Amino acid sequence: MRKFARTISGVTPLAVMTMPMSCPGQCLYCPTYPDAPQSYTPESPAVLRARRCDYDAGQQVELRLRIFTEMGHPTDKIELIIMGGTFLAQPVDYQYKFIKDCYDGLNGVASATLEEARKINETAAHRCTGLCIETRPDWCGQAEIERMLEFGATRVELGVQTLDDDIYRLVRRGHGVEEVVRATALLREHGFKVYYHWMPGLPGSTPEKDLSLSQTLFTDERFKPDGLKLYPTMVVEGTELEKWYREGRYQPYDNETMVNLVIGIKSIVPGYVRISRVLRDIPSKFIVAGLKDSLRDIVREKMKQDAIECHCIRCREYGHRARAGWEIGQPHMVRMDYDASDGKEIFLSFEDERETLFGLLRLRIQSRPVPALGKSENAVSAIVRELHVFGPEVPLSEQLSGAAQHKGLGKALFREAERIALDEFQSDRMIVLSGTGAKEYYRTEFDYLSQGDYMVKTLRPQA
Repeated sequence: MRKFARTISGVTPLAVMTMPMSCPGQCLYCPTYPDAPQSYTPESPAVLRARRCDYDAGQQVELRLRIFTEMGHPTDKIELIIMGGTFLAQPVDYQYKFIKDCYDGLNGVASATLEEARKINETAAHRCTGLCIETRPDWCGQAEIERMLEFGATRVELGVQTLDDDIYRLVRRGHGVEEVVRATALLREHGFKVYYHWMPGLPGSTPEKDLSLSQTLFTDERFKPDGLKLYPTMVVEGTELEKWYREGRYQPYDNETMVNLVIGIKSIVPGYVRISRVLRDIPSKFIVAGLKDSLRDIVREKMKQDAIECHCIRCREYGHRARAGWEIGQPHMVRMDYDASDGKEIFLSFEDERETLFGLLRLRIQSRPVPALGKSENAVSAIVRELHVFGPEVPLSEQLSGAAQHKGLGKALFREAERIALDEFQSDRMIVLSGTGAKEYYRTEFDYLSQGDYMVKTLRPQA
């Protein structure tokens, strides 16, 4: 049965699970099972699918493509999501082979190298338009970032959890706030989208502290992530936290407290942030205490009753609102500027009068060069970190009445970004961190050229 919400944001997400390996972390709340990757349980949906394929990346991709096609989903614009422990801490040779096998699965042919597989994918039937990797802040240094660029990654999800060094020490996280700041800045200056995993309810915290730290996320220029996955702390079977719970040393928030806290967080999230999850996907049989069911619907209804709005991207997306029966108006361009990680972020979007979001572009302006590209004539670097048009996914060669994709909104956003970079910041080139399968779009529509792992174009004043 087709789940329309799966591709309602404009791409088809395809999760691939790595094989079980040890993790450098010793977090007391993290599930650890010998027959599942770190932080997952043996019966998590993605783990069950991966085990069917003996954790072979190519087979997982082929299986999902076949299922999506049978369900009637388009499969030409794929967002690959690499799941399973701390992928970047696994053996480097395994990492390269795993990513290559993902591309081979999309391409339908085996390649000799990752570089060859990516080149084929630029014009393949199933194109990887985005690639997401989860990692820890202390496993996100320059070496890891250079590998992710070679992989074709465009989005990185950092396991931040909190912003309190005392809590980090208490839960044996193994890093502090300093590593979060450093990883966030490095990712941004290379052009990645940055998401945080956020865990309200950890030992040592309170609802008041959690809300205060959530406010810090968006008022402190060292953070300001592009997206959040809200993972309320749950007591999972077999963890050290379960022992604490049994001994009375830890008590999770009750459901009402957590619902109110999540509402508080959603009410302060800026419009440039996407909240993509509101609970971890762990089967309830493994949860000893804490929330067992997704909060999204409960929170939505309570916010509606209390006349509280969430302005996050997901809540405003055209596809979700159209499906919910919202009256959709005509889009106009909106601009929001904010400072983050020693640079200026410019968030361009097409929205109607009720803030329904049709498409967005993230442009970063920074005074330092992108490390892999070196300096240009002008010291200012302009980087497009994301271009996305929302609504039900439309195949690359088609147009669909009532859909937002393939109507020129993306081109208009991109042309405005080029104008801003050149006219307002005198940048002489535009840099795009593009998904492998989106490179052809920038090549054919905007005359961009491949330079290393980026798409680049010299900007010149219009006659």
